[in-house]
Amino acid sequence: MNVREAIKYTADLLTPFSDEAGTEAKLIVSHIAGTEPNRLSLCDTDIEKEKIDETIEKRRQGIPLQYIFGKWWFYKSEFLVGEGVLIPRQDTELLVETGLELVKNIKAPKICDLCSGSGCIAISLAKELPDSKVTAVEKYDGAYEYLLKNIEFNAVQNVEAVKADVTGAPFGSFDLIVSNPPYIPESDRKDLSREVLNEPHTALFGGQDGLDFYRIIAKNWKRSLNIGGILAFEVGIKEADQVSQILKNEGFKNISFKCDLIGIQRVVFGTVNGI
Repeated sequence: MNVREAIKYTADLLTPFSDEAGTEAKLIVSHIAGTEPNRLSLCDTDIEKEKIDETIEKRRQGIPLQYIFGKWWFYKSEFLVGEGVLIPRQDTELLVETGLELVKNIKAPKICDLCSGSGCIAISLAKELPDSKVTAVEKYDGAYEYLLKNIEFNAVQNVEAVKADVTGAPFGSFDLIVSNPPYIPESDRKDLSREVLNEPHTALFGGQDGLDFYRIIAKNWKRSLNIGGILAFEVGIKEADQVSQILKNEGFKNISFKCDLIGIQRVVFGTVNGI
């Protein structure tokens, strides 16, 4: 079938269980056709119905499109993803943008990304800051494998992967520590979609109130920041005030936040040593 027919066929199959059937249909067809979604209208490839059916069956099982495709765009680069690693999200790009702004006046900054997962934050920072040295810390085997793959896939030389538990002893000496830790409260588990629950739970849930990792990282890893060093977190909806208070309780100064495109306070950061 041609592209137009394939999109309609795919959207019709997706409609019973997807609120974004049209958008997903274009992504699926473009993936099968091996072209970008915005170039589908120029594509004259014959789309195999069998490949569409295989993809739809996986979607019916709640498998995220990103896992089906095996890679996903984040910031300015593509990242390999699959079972065992958190899918990069557009919201997290604000943490990258904030990190770049915070170290713009630091020559050869030393940066650490805690709970690195796929490495999308660490690698994006490293590519924008070729004179930087970035340490990406990840505990879990599945995610760590993707971290290593993505360092190679993106051909970055200034990222070091470290397999370690961020709740353990801190190490290193950094100008900036960034983290998108697990922050969903356990009480919200019942409200999550099947697609989200197919992602690793260790990368989703941050304890009963969702704040466990913020407390641990702020308390322990401030010792790994240089004088005037900055700790920057991505936070969940309505968590900014609580995370700001955690930073204040641990002696951080100049605590501030950044809002995403729809006005949600999405990044919270502060400095140590009162500078």
